[in-house]
Amino acid sequence: MPNPVQVSLVAPYLTLGLTLALSSPSGADDLPMGDCAAPQAAKDLRHCDFSGADLSGLDLSGVRLDKVRLENANLGGTKLVGASGAEANFQWANITDADLSGADLHGANLFHAVLDRSVLDRANLSDANLFGANLIEVHAEGADFAGAHMKDLLAEGANLAGSRFDRAFLFRGVLIGSRLTGASLRQVALTGASLEDADFSGADLTGSLLNGAHLSGTVFRGARLEGARFPNALVQGADFSGAIDTPDHLAAMLAAAKK
Repeated sequence: MPNPVQVSLVAPYLTLGLTLALSSPSGADDLPMGDCAAPQAAKDLRHCDFSGADLSGLDLSGVRLDKVRLENANLGGTKLVGASGAEANFQWANITDADLSGADLHGANLFHAVLDRSVLDRANLSDANLFGANLIEVHAEGADFAGAHMKDLLAEGANLAGSRFDRAFLFRGVLIGSRLTGASLRQVALTGASLEDADFSGADLTGSLLNGAHLSGTVFRGARLEGARFPNALVQGADFSGAIDTPDHLAAMLAAAKK
C-alpha cells in the first residue's frame, strides 16, 4: 500500500499534469511541421511563405496557416476543409472553386481575393477584411461574417442562408439574387447595397441601415426589422409581407410606392 505521505506529495503534481493536459490546445497545435515546398494536409505550415505560390488543386485539409503570407497565391480548386488561416494574408489571392468548409479565417486579410463558386459552409470569417472581394455564387450556409469589412463586396447568386453578418460593414455590397434566408444581419451597414431579387425571408435585420439600398424584387417575408432604417431606399417591387416590427417610415414608403 502506498505511503500516505508519498501520495499527498505526488497528488498535486498529478493534478497539475492533468490540468495542463486538459488546457493545452489540441488538433492544430499537435500537427507535425510540414514541407513548404510540398505542402500536405494536416500539417503545420505557419513557418512558410506562400506569396504568389501555386497551390491549386491540392488537398490542404486541416492545415495550420495562421498569419501566413498567401498574397497573390493560386488556391483555385484547393481543398482547405477545416483549415486554420486566422489573420493570414490572402489579399489578391485566387481561391475560386475551393472547399473551405469549416475553415477558420477569422481576422484574415482577403482584400480583393476571388472566392467565386467556393464552399464556405460553417466557415469563420469574423472580423475578416473582405474589401472588394468576390464571393459570386459561393455556398456559405451557416458561415460567420460578424464584424467583417465587406465594402464593395461582389456576392451575386450566393447561398448565405443562416449565416451571421452582425455588425458587418457592407457599404455598396452587391448581393443580387443571393439567398440570405434565416441569416442574422443585426446592426449591419448596407448603405447603397444592391440587393435586387435577394431573399431575406426570416432574416434578422434589427438595427441595420439600408440607406439608398436597391430593393427591387427583394423578399423580406417574415424578416425582423425592429429599428432598421431604410432612408432613400428603392422599395418599389420589394416583398415585405409578414415582416416583423416594420418601421413606420418604411410602412409609409411602401404605401407611397403602391400609388
